[in-house]
Amino acid sequence: MSQRSHTVTLENGMTLVYVRNEAAPVLALDVWIRAGSADEREDEAGLAHVVEHMMFKGTGQRGPGVIAGEVENMGGEINAFTSFDHTVYTLCVPGRYGAQAFDIVHDALTGSLFDSEELEREKLVILEEIKRGRDHPQQYLSRMLFSTAYQRHPYKNPVIGSAELVSSFTRENLKRFVSRWYRSSNMTLVAVGELPIGKVKKMAEATFGKMDRSPVPRRTKRAAEGEPDSFRCSIEGRDIAEIYFDIAFPGPGADHRDVVQLDLMAAVLGNGEASRLEHRIKLDLNLVHAIGAGVYLPTDPGVINIGGAADPAKFEEAYREICSELYRIAHEPVSATELKRAKDTVETEFIYQRETSQAQAQKLGYCQLVLGDADYEALYLERLHEVTPDELMGVAQKYIAPRRGVVTYIHPRGEKPPLSVSAAKAAMQKAEKKWSAKKKTVKKPPVMSRYVLDNGARVLVRRQNAVPIVSVRAAMLGGSRVEQEGKQGLFHLLSAAVTRGTGSRSVFDIAHDSDRIGGHIEGFSGRNSFGVKSEFLSKHLEKGVELLCDTLTTPTFPDEEVEKSRIETLSALKRRDDNPAAKAFRAFERALFSPHPYGIDPLGTVEGVQNLSPDDLRGAYGNYASAEGLAIAVSGDVEPEAVVELFNEKLKLARTGRATLEVKLPKANPAYKEVLKVESPHEQAHVVLGFLGATIFDEGRLALKVANSILNGQGGRLFRSLRDEQGLAYAVMSTSMEGIDPGFIAGYIATSHENAEKARLGLLEQFMGLWATRASKLEVDSAKRKLAGGYEMNLQENDFHASQMALDEIYGLGYRDYLSHAGRILKVTPDEVWAAASRYFGEDNWVAVVSG
Repeated sequence: MSQRSHTVTLENGMTLVYVRNEAAPVLALDVWIRAGSADEREDEAGLAHVVEHMMFKGTGQRGPGVIAGEVENMGGEINAFTSFDHTVYTLCVPGRYGAQAFDIVHDALTGSLFDSEELEREKLVILEEIKRGRDHPQQYLSRMLFSTAYQRHPYKNPVIGSAELVSSFTRENLKRFVSRWYRSSNMTLVAVGELPIGKVKKMAEATFGKMDRSPVPRRTKRAAEGEPDSFRCSIEGRDIAEIYFDIAFPGPGADHRDVVQLDLMAAVLGNGEASRLEHRIKLDLNLVHAIGAGVYLPTDPGVINIGGAADPAKFEEAYREICSELYRIAHEPVSATELKRAKDTVETEFIYQRETSQAQAQKLGYCQLVLGDADYEALYLERLHEVTPDELMGVAQKYIAPRRGVVTYIHPRGEKPPLSVSAAKAAMQKAEKKWSAKKKTVKKPPVMSRYVLDNGARVLVRRQNAVPIVSVRAAMLGGSRVEQEGKQGLFHLLSAAVTRGTGSRSVFDIAHDSDRIGGHIEGFSGRNSFGVKSEFLSKHLEKGVELLCDTLTTPTFPDEEVEKSRIETLSALKRRDDNPAAKAFRAFERALFSPHPYGIDPLGTVEGVQNLSPDDLRGAYGNYASAEGLAIAVSGDVEPEAVVELFNEKLKLARTGRATLEVKLPKANPAYKEVLKVESPHEQAHVVLGFLGATIFDEGRLALKVANSILNGQGGRLFRSLRDEQGLAYAVMSTSMEGIDPGFIAGYIATSHENAEKARLGLLEQFMGLWATRASKLEVDSAKRKLAGGYEMNLQENDFHASQMALDEIYGLGYRDYLSHAGRILKVTPDEVWAAASRYFGEDNWVAVVSG
């Protein structure tokens, strides 16, 4: 059970909610404003989101860019989001910077200047964000769903607003909005961290306590949507490769008594591979590439939603089968076993939310502001375990009805929609008629240990029992780096199919068993490695280890499941082109790395994936999977000796294989100073420019990471120059990748077509600037703190520890190498950064891609 919160009302009426979490030296700080897009007037649509963007753009104490830089210097993360009902500002930093964190957020929320010039630049950024949303299939579909589901209520309007209104907003508009809504009585301050409650309260009083007491804002009554009386459907053609769909029904608000039953209904339908939609529609019938169910619960009535992606040729059949499952759950009680699985699934999600302070803070803020009780979780879980099959069926009948149906989907432009509005309505009515006719602990300090099993496998254990979760990563050398010509995609397909059947379990057995232990199991692969990862509740340790060992030891790669995985992979390759940023990066990697295999998408090529057979996967697994080449990292609430005993007993894997670091490969041979143009139908141009980078063994790789840190982030050179100063883009970043062989470092920007060349030259100028002139000690120190602090933030998660331990071990760095990573970063000097920039960047050794 999670710790209870301390809830305090400051003298000015502001609510403070605090939970002490000593699992990591971190403080998460959220401020929730009870005002979102649904509180805007018609002429203010999008204003709440613009205010959110501008809130960190300069105060009387801190100029533009200073806040982002100050947070990154602490190694922290700052963010914000706007919803229909709230605007939320989040900050997470190492706990030693707690007082500074409170001061930063208070200064931003009470002292922002909303400089007119900054506003004009930021509006250009938001306009690019609006374009980006239209280019992204899932975002576009989400807006379609809400504009169809809501006819009168303001939830029908997108949170981001329209380009026309956003362009018209002035400084005075922002100031009036803040004056109306950003009041102490309308704010909830949430903190989660290692500090004593008394210290946190003093920090809050010293900052937010200075705000004047003010009356609660007067709210205009929102137009009620009312009970729907007819089926609604919207269909559009877009420049995409497959169909993206939503099937929804109006739901209640977040505080309704039916919420627990609806969450369980969604879990039964579409949460996990053992859920009905995953099991039948995806795994059994192979009608969709992705599917899931959920309940969106804002303050006012929300929606119950089933969404996914499918091949156009299969969509009509998929839709009919989904409708059948929807009305089955409304007219046939779920079994006791199925309901228990759903309860375990929902409860497990609550447990995982306790792992990071950021997730805890967000949950507390939502519960306090929306439900009026920060400790609502305890009541929710109590109600969860009391729900009966009949109660769940009764609630499903209440909400799942044809007249309440809302269907939206987008399909490839130029093709005939596979399902008309009338056919969609008729299929739902037919399904309803069919089923209605059938109606009937003590904390211990972390410990890290390395063991070698009798068969030569290495087991690496990190004990951390702050949360009852176990993460396991079993890694081996392999990946796309060693794939043969014509077989590209072998390891991705292998990893997709490795958990689809063993000598003693079918794909459905594996799905059910992973759900029973409150977790999941799946294969993974990359450029240099492959394996299996798993996560589960610690009380199921023996079952979790047994399932993992069975998967590692006796995968059968059933022909039917390999074929399903092949279809999913080919679909994923198609979807790459639906994501313009991913498309640009893939083209960049091909141009930079060719003929080295790093230039091939780790998913493979269409030809390679089509060429692969189940025997190819079995042969590759037999060659590369061996005990001596295997490192199994376990991180979480475990006792090391017990873990080793289990693996010694259950892991029956062949001792030797052929995997090795030493593989003869062609070196990357890029055509430098090349600008590759890629055609794209999207509204924005996507530009990637970069250089060959370092290996994981290079001494200069950490200095190169610091160079990347100088460029990246809200306080980085790229953001300040290309977004803040020139207003070229909403999205701009730099990134790097190291491998066994040289990787890359690159900058990315999404901008308007007419600014593409200007953006490319801007990226190149910023990279060259790092070797043309030495960065100052101040800038290097700031970048180091940002990089090291961000890395330390990742140490909250067991999965991160398990991944780093296993991969560092198989690469020969040693399983504890990652623990000194942050400290080594902090030792990097300005001279080392300049040396790295001089070595890797230059006027004549870059490759660029312009998509659009």
